[in-house]
Amino acid sequence: MAVIGGASSDEGFDDCSPPRAMPLAPPKPKPHARRAYVPPAECRAMESLARTLEKAATPQACAHLAVALLAHVPADMLQLVLQELDRLMRRDFIAKLPLELALKVLELLPAVDIAQNVAVVSRQWHAVAMQPYLWRRLFHRRGWRLDSERWALYCAFPRIADASRSLLHRSVAQIAEAFTAASPGALAPAVASRSSLYALEQRLDFDAARGLMDTSAPITTMDSLAAATAEAMAFMISPRDRINAALSRSPAFRIAGAGGRSPGSSRQLRPAALAHSPPLPPRRSPRLPHSVPAGRRPCARPVDWRSIYAEHHRLQANWRAGQCRVDRWEAAHPESIYCLQFDRENRLFTGSRDHTVRIWHLSETGSQITQLATLVGHAGSVLTLQADGATLATGSSDATVCVWDLKTCTIQRRLQHADAVLSLRFSDRWLVTACKDRVLHVWRRDQDYAHAFELAGHAVAINAISLHGDMLVSASGDRTVRLWDLATRTCVRTLDEHTRGVATLDFDGAYIVSGSSDRSIRIWNARTGACERTIANAHADLVRTVMFDRTMDVLVSGSYDETIKVWSFSTGALIHKFKNVHTSRVFKLMFDRT
Repeated sequence: MAVIGGASSDEGFDDCSPPRAMPLAPPKPKPHARRAYVPPAECRAMESLARTLEKAATPQACAHLAVALLAHVPADMLQLVLQELDRLMRRDFIAKLPLELALKVLELLPAVDIAQNVAVVSRQWHAVAMQPYLWRRLFHRRGWRLDSERWALYCAFPRIADASRSLLHRSVAQIAEAFTAASPGALAPAVASRSSLYALEQRLDFDAARGLMDTSAPITTMDSLAAATAEAMAFMISPRDRINAALSRSPAFRIAGAGGRSPGSSRQLRPAALAHSPPLPPRRSPRLPHSVPAGRRPCARPVDWRSIYAEHHRLQANWRAGQCRVDRWEAAHPESIYCLQFDRENRLFTGSRDHTVRIWHLSETGSQITQLATLVGHAGSVLTLQADGATLATGSSDATVCVWDLKTCTIQRRLQHADAVLSLRFSDRWLVTACKDRVLHVWRRDQDYAHAFELAGHAVAINAISLHGDMLVSASGDRTVRLWDLATRTCVRTLDEHTRGVATLDFDGAYIVSGSSDRSIRIWNARTGACERTIANAHADLVRTVMFDRTMDVLVSGSYDETIKVWSFSTGALIHKFKNVHTSRVFKLMFDRT
């Protein structure tokens, strides 16, 4: 906004300039040249002559003839000739070229120009500019990657998702009260530990809910709300393969036993599954309505590449502008939270000083969480965790690692160590744990977590590790970062430019980002071992947690100084600083591309 005060002249100021000449009157616009009347007979004769010349004369001769004819055209008629020439010079390459070539040409344009300019020229240009192939190419040209499993989860099974979301609107106390009233003696889901979900599956025919069997068989004595609660919770906490299996089944979800009685039950089940959910269609057949051949993924909606591109573009713009919404969930644990992770099924896992791991369900917008279970199995603080599908691994200051089965919320294996476990990571083949005893322990997941070997080399405690395939990176208080090859069991490279202990790191297979108590962040090339960028004095205190995404050009760090900062990965420039979000030290952070 600008406010300007004044008048047409200033009598208190004289710049001694000569008087201005009176402006000339604007020229009158010239009338458009009108096409002169030509008798029809002469028009036909000239068109016949043009066709004859086109067949007999060369293009050079036709051009020479046209110039000679223009010399005899009156000046007031040349404007009409120029307009006709301008029309003839225009070429609609989108309409003339094959679709494949037209898309190749449009790939060279910025996406903003395609959306704002090309798409509004004509309907034909709009149809070509909206081609999914074009936006898929533009998407991958930016180096972005599509999370296909999350897209499949988003596209399929809308009725069950709606039912689960409507259930989450109820308070946790109401759900627990209904479940406890329907099933005396069972633990409420909000405070369940090891056997709760196993009991839920025993009380609800989960195969019937997924559409694998005929739903005419009665289930247990739970009323409709409790049964729906059990199904929603089992659905939300089930591992990825079970969710994907559910997604390929019928969208119908109804509780069996309407109008019937369960064995040994004196109470009749009500037919409504959810009091406030939309009506669900009845199951047509005991067999799968959409049969999928073995080994093939269930069909989902085609990917809307333009929308996916726009979402990533908007997300990157939000990162650049520091635009976000901060939600606080008070008293998630009674003690400090040391570690956390969320996954594509919107499950959030948190480990705390209170010796427990809690599992939460995040709403689609992330603004609400609902507690699903509390896992009790450690005698000390839970310092590190990782979850993937049906497996959760947790490490504690009690010198143990617990491997949990999330289907039953029970401990599968307990791995003993000599000292506190500070960090762990696992893949399909390996489980690697880092301890205060300065040793990396490697376990074989494909051999029932048999202890495979140890890696020694650090002088003091190992604070953080990251695993990518067979390549392992470890950070220690001895001021070094080491790169290991698990296949050869050797240390490939040692990075030692930090001046104090290294507290955290992140690794994507090509680059390593490390944070230290020297308050700096360093970006390393894992292939060459060179430190390509150093962000000195990144924080006012120890850098406790880092995470980066090269495709989004984002690096995020958290510190003991109670701040979170967003940096450009490519330049190391500070993009945004979140302050007054935490009132104590930041121990762990995580972000994704949504």
